[in-house]
Amino acid sequence: MEDFLATAVDAAVREWHATNWHPLKGDDVAVSWLNALFGPDPSVEGPAFTLSGLVRAHKAWVRQLQVAGDAAFRVCLRLEVPDTPEANWPVEFLLQARDDPSLLVPASEVWKARGKTVTYLNRRFNEPQERLLTALGYASRLFPPLERSLRERRPTEAALRTDEAYTFLREAAPLLEQSSFGVLVPPWWNKPGRRLGARLKVNSSKEPPSTISKGILSLENLVAYQWEVVLGDQTLTREEFEALVRLKAPLVQLRGQWVVLNPEEIEAAIRFWERHQAEAQMSVLEALMWGLNAEGEIDGLPVGDVEVTGWLSDLLERLKQGDQPDLLSQPEGLEAELRPYQQRGFSWLAFMRRWGLGACLADDMGLGKCLARDSFVYVNGLDQTAERAWSSYAKDEWFDGEGFWATPSEPLLVNAIDEERGRIVPAPVRRLYRQYVRETLRTIRLEDGSSITITHAHRLLTRKGWTNELEVGDDVCVPAALLWEGQPEDPDLVTFLAWQLAEGHELPERGTITISQQETERLEELRQVLQRIGQRYGLKINRPTIRCSSSKAPALTVNSQAYRQFLEARGYEWGKGSREKAIPPFIMQADLESVRLFLRNYFEAEASTVPGRRSIEISSASPLLIQQLSVLLRRFGIWMRLATNQKRATNGHGLFRTYSIGTIEGTAARTFLQQIGFISPEKQRRLEEICAPMNNPNIAGVPASEIVAEAVATTRRPARPCGMHNPVYTAGSQQFSRASLERVVAAGDGPLSGAAEQQYRQPRRSRWTAQTLDACAGLDEEQLSATQQQSQYLLDQEIFHCRIQTIEEVEYDGWVYDFEVAGHHNFVANNILCHNTIQTIALLQRDREEHEQVPPALVVCPTSVTGNWEREVRRFAPEMHVMLHHGADRASGQEFLKQVEAHDVVITSYGLARRDADLLSHVRWSTVILDEAQNIKNPSAQQTKAVRRLPTDFRLALTGTPVENRLSELWSIMHFLNPGFLGSQKGFRAEFALPIERYHDQTATQRLRHLVGPFILRRVKTDPTIIQDLPDKLEMKVYCNLTPEQATLYEAVVRDSMQQIEESEGIQRRGLVLSTLLKLKQICNHPVQFVGDRSPLAGRSGKLARLTEMLEEVLTIDERALVFTQFATMGEMLKSYLQETFGREVLFLHGGTPQKQRERMIQRFQSSDGAPPCFILSLKAGGVGLNLTAANHVFHFDRWWNPAVENQATDRAFRIGQTRNVQVHKFLCVGTLEENIDQLIESKKALAESIVTADESWLTELSTDDLREVLTLRPEAVGE
Repeated sequence: MEDFLATAVDAAVREWHATNWHPLKGDDVAVSWLNALFGPDPSVEGPAFTLSGLVRAHKAWVRQLQVAGDAAFRVCLRLEVPDTPEANWPVEFLLQARDDPSLLVPASEVWKARGKTVTYLNRRFNEPQERLLTALGYASRLFPPLERSLRERRPTEAALRTDEAYTFLREAAPLLEQSSFGVLVPPWWNKPGRRLGARLKVNSSKEPPSTISKGILSLENLVAYQWEVVLGDQTLTREEFEALVRLKAPLVQLRGQWVVLNPEEIEAAIRFWERHQAEAQMSVLEALMWGLNAEGEIDGLPVGDVEVTGWLSDLLERLKQGDQPDLLSQPEGLEAELRPYQQRGFSWLAFMRRWGLGACLADDMGLGKCLARDSFVYVNGLDQTAERAWSSYAKDEWFDGEGFWATPSEPLLVNAIDEERGRIVPAPVRRLYRQYVRETLRTIRLEDGSSITITHAHRLLTRKGWTNELEVGDDVCVPAALLWEGQPEDPDLVTFLAWQLAEGHELPERGTITISQQETERLEELRQVLQRIGQRYGLKINRPTIRCSSSKAPALTVNSQAYRQFLEARGYEWGKGSREKAIPPFIMQADLESVRLFLRNYFEAEASTVPGRRSIEISSASPLLIQQLSVLLRRFGIWMRLATNQKRATNGHGLFRTYSIGTIEGTAARTFLQQIGFISPEKQRRLEEICAPMNNPNIAGVPASEIVAEAVATTRRPARPCGMHNPVYTAGSQQFSRASLERVVAAGDGPLSGAAEQQYRQPRRSRWTAQTLDACAGLDEEQLSATQQQSQYLLDQEIFHCRIQTIEEVEYDGWVYDFEVAGHHNFVANNILCHNTIQTIALLQRDREEHEQVPPALVVCPTSVTGNWEREVRRFAPEMHVMLHHGADRASGQEFLKQVEAHDVVITSYGLARRDADLLSHVRWSTVILDEAQNIKNPSAQQTKAVRRLPTDFRLALTGTPVENRLSELWSIMHFLNPGFLGSQKGFRAEFALPIERYHDQTATQRLRHLVGPFILRRVKTDPTIIQDLPDKLEMKVYCNLTPEQATLYEAVVRDSMQQIEESEGIQRRGLVLSTLLKLKQICNHPVQFVGDRSPLAGRSGKLARLTEMLEEVLTIDERALVFTQFATMGEMLKSYLQETFGREVLFLHGGTPQKQRERMIQRFQSSDGAPPCFILSLKAGGVGLNLTAANHVFHFDRWWNPAVENQATDRAFRIGQTRNVQVHKFLCVGTLEENIDQLIESKKALAESIVTADESWLTELSTDDLREVLTLRPEAVGE
């Protein structure tokens, strides 16, 4: 028994710590021992002498645990407070029950005992006198003042001087507790408020400084403050403090309360008085630091309280509220309508701007921390708990200050809803997230029996959209069908396993199965199936036998360790009891035909039809198995309602136990009939009978009652002409089924076409005819048409709606989980659908409208997005003047300063911010904005130092990743925003980075969150109310600059060619135009392609540089890309350059590629193991006829200028079989013919397919002036 308990406890501890234990680092043998206790490897390695020392220390420690008592009780010491300050402190000796610490037996009662036991309050203590004396003798070695009491024959207590009482409290009590003694001390001892400390009082005026109205609060502004020394909650004057010190006692009474005065704190207080004797002034920055994080030390004294008055107190309260600013109306000059989340972001930025506090707008950081650990998530075709998904797939964890992120160890797919099309789609998981919380969660239970436990912030999809404002009776969206394209499985294995799970009993330690079934013919079929399995896989199966008995059902008995091992190798858990049975992963992940076969056989064995309820019912003692069946059925669009019930067991004992019940009825039963069905003709006949009448179980309904009711009331039509047999649907007592709503939609066609009115004017009339004809005469066609469209939209959705039955608040202490899902940002859990720069431009526009004279704002961003910033400012704020400080001919000196004065926004790159740091520092900017602020994550980099020196009244950082790997990155961004707020880099590392990153210190984490939280507005990409879901195919234009070499060649070609074109006509002119276009496109690609030499490629092409950057990101996340180019020579150049740059094989398919080699390339690229990540294709050779769905990135390196041709190429990746979002990147060189022709096509997009021919010959029809405008190089084309 002891061995069993030891093994069970060891396994339980290791399992719990598998997700909670973070291995310690160090060479000490004690560290190795701790890691061995909690980690997967139980061995402790080290030199022999250190291991023997560890064993001796462990034995001594264990002896200490036993000396204080036994399993029933222990010796306890209780320190009492004296009646007067001069009296001794009594320590009372007691026996304390281990299972009830409140049960205490005084030593005086122990000494009254005459035998070897003491009975006290019906509890029995064995050998108490001997154990008491032994324990006190041991305790006296830990705390020698106790020896005095042992001189008595029957000691009951010890008397301590005040200094000894202090030593007992501070040193002896912890040692005694470690040795398993009970220790009771006065309650005030463990309260932090009974020691010397410091209190800070910051006094600001009632009204803020006048400069704040202009948004120019400087963090260097000064406010008055005063430090006070406190003892407990009592303020000490210098005289009171000196009087207490003269007592030379560590424990003193102050105003009736005992407080602690230890020597270290006295010394600290003396130093404190010397440095802080009067009122002084501190900066707003320091005041904010103390106000947001009132923990810390000052000159060695702990700071216990910070009191702030005046306007600074108001500011602190607003900062602590976070994302709850007073909402502002959007600026009048903003050419866009802000969504609610954008309005909040803009209002928050304006609030921070008003106070001059640097702000960080962070995209896509938190994920909602939504799911409890036991919530089921549909991942890779498996229904598994969120906790299991994390432990199975999370790798490369990192901490972001709140929780832990991880990348998937393998590609993960979940089901999500594409809201634009109302379709359930597979979507990849980019990252996993978990966070430890102690808070109230809520369990949402639906009428179909499914439930989910989520945080209050988490949103579900309802008729109101994605919301966390959930109430009983709300309709929650659930997927109509789950998607997974699995692999086919052996039909014999699927069939036998279905019966084995349904009716089988397995012996845990042997390969024995017994399958019971009344029909011996069925058992004979199964015996033959098993024999075929054995032959197919070479498994030895010992004579499967069918046994019949008069007292028991016939049974097939099988003995085969080989079969057992075969199943276990495929993930099957052998020998589980009925409560723990589970469908193995290879069945859950199988293709639809294999799942159909499994369900048909399992339901044949276990399910029954219930004619009275017109339903199919199935039960199982295993909640997991019934949940798995529900998931498999949902793959066919079959909804099974779940419940629990007490039912008599069928295992021979006949005891009542809890069973999980699944019920299929109504439309779901008919779908089951069509898609699955029973094997037995009799069962199939009964199923057909119950499915014959229409039956709406009011589950999986469509919430259209309000829509239809409004239409009925408006049009005044009776229920029957509206397609309803009675008014229960419009009364709200029953939801529409899909079939009943389809009839309503169809019934609307007649009135709209006029056919209904003609029909009702026929001689055959009813009592409703007059009312119906009146309704037709005054028909509100617009209302009826809108109702039809809204109802049809609901019908077109691949989702069901189920009402919330209950919402229960639950106290939760543990990990919560979430998943960052690409593209659609939602996923299916427990069969339930869970869950920019415009704010910045709005802020700049508001500044311009609020104030007459505003200095210009500076935007610093990566070179590749400078053009995008310029376009977005011009688009959304056309009244603002934008200047691009960029390129070789950029302004400098006085010319630059003059140009800046005439503009509202100046845009430049990080490279130029470093290179032109002195020039940019001559301007006092109203705002400095860093886009992609992670570019300053290295605090010692030159560009980081350069942007920190830029003079400004307000700093703003835009980033998706304030912390990518290390907290030092957060410090760097915060040091830019509010210099000095987080202290020095060295101090930050010691106070926060090391404790959090190395030791996962929750206290340090909380303090850091309090400090930085008010300055970071997180915008969560997974929240569909914030950012609309991306489409399946996301097309983007990538704007690139020319290098000076490219620009020189480009202008020379344009100059020479335009002169020849002006002098030519007809065919000659068309030929010249086409050859010019060809040359310019080659130059835009790369000078080497135009010149035709074999010189190096690096650093000479803006396109090539940007392609390299983007492909590096694709390869980093283990995704694949197609690169299309019109030119075989460019393809060869790209292949050589990319292979050399990334050290990975790159495939290249062109018109000259032989057919067999072409097929091998496609097969290799589509394979999963070790495939080349990049495939270059010439547009003509690879644009049609290929299936390359392994790629989800498509790069058009050069443009064909025909949308149809480009779309054909894109469809190599975006076609049937593609399970991920496809990102299409179309490269354009800014200020060249590429951008001009693109704008020309976009301006005539509606006519593009008719006016744009299959090649570029349509461009030859342009007039010479139009052609010159298209070809001429603009100044912004040239990069740095």
